[in-house]
Amino acid sequence: MDFKQLKSGIKEVSDIASSVPEQFRDKCFETLLNALLAGDPPAKDHAESKQPPKDEERRPKPPLSSVSLNAQLRVFLRKTKVAEEALDKIILVEGDEVHFIQTPKSKNNTQGQLDWSLLLALKNAILKNSFETDPEEVRSKCIDVGFYDKANFAANFKREKFKKLFKGTLAAQGKAVALSLDGQEALGELVRSLAGEAQ
Repeated sequence: MDFKQLKSGIKEVSDIASSVPEQFRDKCFETLLNALLAGDPPAKDHAESKQPPKDEERRPKPPLSSVSLNAQLRVFLRKTKVAEEALDKIILVEGDEVHFIQTPKSKNNTQGQLDWSLLLALKNAILKNSFETDPEEVRSKCIDVGFYDKANFAANFKREKFKKLFKGTLAAQGKAVALSLDGQEALGELVRSLAGEAQ
């Protein structure tokens, strides 16, 4: 393949990748570029087709349980030395929904609230490319999974073990707060632990 063909191919790959949802763009570009460099012929040339391609044909769907790695997730995996396979063992991604296959089995409500605060930051990193936690999302999840302690929910966020994991104080009815470096380390340990339970 000469330079002119390669340049044209890269432009086409870039155009296709920009047409998919943002969270899948990097992976799509990477996959298509690898196929181009390997010399795999495209399955179908839509430019020659008389009918415009349908959305389903144009946008590759990621397989279920495969987490598409955005920049934030890649950095997180490197920093915490968590294997990509560990994410696939605990998470199922279906379109714009993230489902946790493995969930914390904490012994008390405070620890359950802490674990879900971390896991919801992971969910937001997958969907929004940002490791942050919304306190009201934590409240809803804790109610759903049985870790809600109405009397101490807001007070738990002010405890030292919570404060060091976030770049600000999580407050009931407050805005979302990003994980600190300690928070990302704690999340890495939680992911490894849950992935270990999946084996």
